[in-house]
Amino acid sequence: MNPSVTILGAGPSGLAAAITLARAGASVVVVEQRADVGGRYAGNLQMLTNFPDDADALDELRDLTGGSVPTTWPQRRAALHGPGASVGVARSEEPFGYLLMRGPGDDMLDGTLRDAAADAGVEFRFGVRGDPAEADIVATGGRSVQGVAREWYGELDMPDGFTVRFDDRVCPGGYGYLLVANRRAVLGAAVVKHHSRIEQAYRDTVTWFHETLGTPAVDHYDLVGSVDLFAIGSSVGERDESFVGEAGGFCDALFGFGMRVALQSGRVAAEAYLGGDDFNARRREFFGNRLETALVNRFLYEFSGNAGYRAFIAAAEFVDFRDVGRAVCGASR
Repeated sequence: MNPSVTILGAGPSGLAAAITLARAGASVVVVEQRADVGGRYAGNLQMLTNFPDDADALDELRDLTGGSVPTTWPQRRAALHGPGASVGVARSEEPFGYLLMRGPGDDMLDGTLRDAAADAGVEFRFGVRGDPAEADIVATGGRSVQGVAREWYGELDMPDGFTVRFDDRVCPGGYGYLLVANRRAVLGAAVVKHHSRIEQAYRDTVTWFHETLGTPAVDHYDLVGSVDLFAIGSSVGERDESFVGEAGGFCDALFGFGMRVALQSGRVAAEAYLGGDDFNARRREFFGNRLETALVNRFLYEFSGNAGYRAFIAAAEFVDFRDVGRAVCGASR
């Protein structure tokens, strides 16, 4: 008889687990309190990193979904602005990441995963608040906040690109960012230290990008980030269930690009369930010391402040940027 599995949460990690289990013959139910996948996203751009693994992130996604991938924009160039007038351009031969859209649309990550799960036979129960104690895999998001963010998104008549501004006086422990792909744009600020400064950090970031790159002088934001942008704890193993994604502390502790590790954690949990293996042992085998390495670099990142940002920007101009990502985020395979 096929095993019956209940997954709580229809984010990327929960959907990755559901697809893996259903394609292996399990009877899978995904319980999600929202009305659809994608949560509060409506086409917002995010980065799917192409490091630290050797495997290409899109190949990994195709293998998970059976061939379907959302619309993506490969990134091989990043403009890095540091404190004062310091600026550098980082490049990579292979994409260091892929911009994609989050949300329920068929061309977006969440919609693509939902459709692949449905094709595999997964049953969805939307609009239901489940009980973690009754779930086999929990993918409900982070429990505490280490980083906060504010974002505006809309359309810009600007070239595609990935631009970051580092200045510890403006975004303590974080950064400002501008993502543009096919006229879609996200302009935001993330803060890790001194959360109360996020409002001013966002205003200062918007002003800087307006004066430096000519972006709109927007006076509002469309998205409030209050999740585990930079996870430092894990609830994995708290009960018999497997906690995946942000619920299990599976995030990029350094820069907060957590989608790829979330997807991977879902697959690892599903494979452990199918094999009757210990999830903690499986995750240690898969991730090695990667998460711990990124966490150590997060502390160094915060400690070094603006001097560290200047050194990072200077070095990034002379090393393939994908290799930089692999080094600072703890390449394990």
